[in-house]
Amino acid sequence: MKRWKRAAIPFAVLTALITGTLIVHAIQTPDTDDPEYLTPERTEQISGGTLAERLRAAGIRVDRATTTEQALGKATVGQPVTLFLPAPDLADLSRVHGLPPGTRVVAVNPSNSTLRRTNWPVQTAGSRWTTRVAEPGCAEPVAETAGPAAVLRTEYEPQSRAIVCYSGAMVSMIIDDTYSLTVVGSPDPFRDDRIAEHGNAALAVGLLSQRSRVVWLDVHERDRPVPSSSPTWSPPPPPTAEPTATVERTGTGGDGPGGEGEASPGTGEGTGSAGGPQQDPLTKSFPPALWATLALLALILLALAAAAARRLGTPVAEPLPSRVPAGETMLGHARLYQRGRARDESLDILVAAARRTLTRHLGLPPDASVEDIAAQAGLPVRYVRDILDGEPPRGNADMVESAALLQALVDTVVTPRTDKGEQS
Repeated sequence: MKRWKRAAIPFAVLTALITGTLIVHAIQTPDTDDPEYLTPERTEQISGGTLAERLRAAGIRVDRATTTEQALGKATVGQPVTLFLPAPDLADLSRVHGLPPGTRVVAVNPSNSTLRRTNWPVQTAGSRWTTRVAEPGCAEPVAETAGPAAVLRTEYEPQSRAIVCYSGAMVSMIIDDTYSLTVVGSPDPFRDDRIAEHGNAALAVGLLSQRSRVVWLDVHERDRPVPSSSPTWSPPPPPTAEPTATVERTGTGGDGPGGEGEASPGTGEGTGSAGGPQQDPLTKSFPPALWATLALLALILLALAAAAARRLGTPVAEPLPSRVPAGETMLGHARLYQRGRARDESLDILVAAARRTLTRHLGLPPDASVEDIAAQAGLPVRYVRDILDGEPPRGNADMVESAALLQALVDTVVTPRTDKGEQS
């Protein structure tokens, strides 16, 4: 029982620590469906009110939209604007390709499925457990002005010509020679509780202040597509090498050259099951820290098993380091044998002690055979052999019986000779 506790308690403590870490990490990680997540209407920990105030202070007009249709409608009116998508995974971006020329789109941490639905030529290349500060490492003026920023969480890999900054955490490109797109791998630079750290404020304000007006899409639940009888968006340009590759990737065959805005959502969902290269492997769906934790747990279990294995095995006869009373020595040995359930070893010790007593009393050498002992003692050979060379005990009852027979044999051989010597 104690040995089990020694192995279970460290494992339980480690499991509790890991579970607590995962819970705290889940609490600290903002959810896009939280009403406070990057909303310009509030100034909370994960809100974007501070960013909106800084944009207004810089002379930028901030228009809040609560649906994707409303945001796209505002983006097509007047001068080119900056369309800010704090939660692109919840937005309906099926008509995003109809934006007017000169529009800037800033998307925060879009997933791979969202990128496929929009046919943007960029895909995720990896994800980190938490956001890390990174250097710009590019010639983008906004990134160079901001300097190091806490933006490296999701890394992106462009499929066409693009500017890659912050080790892949920020990618900027031109879509369809019409509007510009910038994907940012972490919401930290836009959050109220993180905007004052490092170069977050300069990066966030710089990305959203390139136009005189910002259309802020503030959605916190999945925005379903709304059919429109009079679409305001323009059709995409004629197919080029890049859209052709997109059609081949979606697997629509040769009969799907219709409007890209209508074909993208349906074919994007189809590629998830048919196109293996577009699917994220299961191993990439979990953060690297999880696999490191599992590997650490495996190493700890192996270490515990090795430590427990060193204490297993039968007792070994060793000389005592110091003299102790015989009663304590016998009691200590007996408890060790009992704990180890070493019946065979215990009986071997009793047999060896009985042999020493018999050979010394009968004047025989220590390695005398059973036949010599029986002949010298005047006892049947079979009787002596069954006691000294009998089968090992199968249980405690057999052990007690064998010990009693050994003691009886010693008493039979030693006690009568002693009595005769005393009488003479």
